[in-house]
Amino acid sequence: MNSSVFHPLFIALRAALFVGLILVPWHARAGLQIDISKGGQQPIPIAIPKFLDTNPDGSTNPSTAMGNRIADVVAADLERSGLFQVLDRNGFLQDPAALWKEGPRFELWRKNGAEAVVSGAVTVNGGQVHADFFLHDVYRGAPVGQGQRFAAPQPEWHLVAHRIADEIYARLTGESGYFASRIVFVAEKGDKKWLSIMDQDGLNRKDLTEGRSLVLTPRFSPNGESLFFVSYVSGEPRIYRWDLYTGKKYQEGDYPGLNSAPSWSPDGTRMAMTLNMDGNAEIYVKDLRAGSLSRLTHNPGIDTSPSWSPDGRRIVFNSDRGGSPQIYTMNADGSNQTRITFEGNYNAAPTWSPRGDLIAFVKGGGGSFGISVINPQGNQERALTSSWMDESPAWAPNGRVIAFTREGQGRKSKLYTIDLTGQNERIVPMDPEIQASDPSWSPLIR
Repeated sequence: MNSSVFHPLFIALRAALFVGLILVPWHARAGLQIDISKGGQQPIPIAIPKFLDTNPDGSTNPSTAMGNRIADVVAADLERSGLFQVLDRNGFLQDPAALWKEGPRFELWRKNGAEAVVSGAVTVNGGQVHADFFLHDVYRGAPVGQGQRFAAPQPEWHLVAHRIADEIYARLTGESGYFASRIVFVAEKGDKKWLSIMDQDGLNRKDLTEGRSLVLTPRFSPNGESLFFVSYVSGEPRIYRWDLYTGKKYQEGDYPGLNSAPSWSPDGTRMAMTLNMDGNAEIYVKDLRAGSLSRLTHNPGIDTSPSWSPDGRRIVFNSDRGGSPQIYTMNADGSNQTRITFEGNYNAAPTWSPRGDLIAFVKGGGGSFGISVINPQGNQERALTSSWMDESPAWAPNGRVIAFTREGQGRKSKLYTIDLTGQNERIVPMDPEIQASDPSWSPLIR
């Protein structure tokens, strides 16, 4: 595909950096608070009326209909997290205009059963969307923090909505959100496979390649501006680097044999990968600035699927050196190689959480494959999913949600997400004719 077709798209994404105007910093409260580390909690009832459409002078302007669209995306993001019960707008006792101009009448929102209510207004002016919002604790009858504004070019209005949802999530959980992010994945239809990118909610999907050659394992760079991926465009599996904003692609070496499983170091200067130059699959690290190559493993078994710890000091990988696929860790120079999984005969595809506290992996056994997590010391292993074939785990930027591929008995693969409680499994909505696999989650778009 001619990369110049998508050049304006990614220039627009770079231009869509948000402007956040925090009027007064918010502080910890004794009121609403969600403990996202615990499962089985009842979701918090939250009211998200449509945002008021306004002119730059503050007068009402319903012609844009942008307020409803933004409120819908905010509501969908929060509901999908499993932490919030978004209330039906049809039963609200205070209309959006009065809510925005006069503030919430808390007694009415209590009657609606809301524990939190969001008020907002949107202005479209000069090709920009500006959205202001307030978050209120209904039972305390007080704001949660102060008002905040986000802005972006009009074509990127949905990113404004995701950013508002992130802010609400952060204020009520004390942790970063993950909604203003994207997922790149391998799309498939018929005999074609190609790279595609979308918002984390499955909307705004854009195809990056045309499917003329097989592509595998796309991986976002730490800053979200580049991808590694494996392509068979030359007939052999080779690793490429794609700058999403310039559209330029670079082949990262042409080593004999298999070139696969690329992984960015957290500082973006190194790439771990699997090569079988000597006839056996081993893990190497390439310095992306100097071009030098270092071999980390020397073992007759298959060593593959490297993933860096967020501090760049260690790498987790997969090896069958003990007779079955298991998870190992090592220092970034290849020293101190240590096995950390011992239960079951198939543990593979490890990926280190951006928080550093957990490693997600695929666990097989008994005719099923699911997503599990374990800490880096090899303790506290627990299963999150179990299905006929769940694979390719990828962490959300906040380290609380995992995207993965699920292949059904009918061989149709789709993307799903699961949170760390294991109790909020969701399919990522997209074109039903498209199969999806190998997800990689971007960092937050700021």
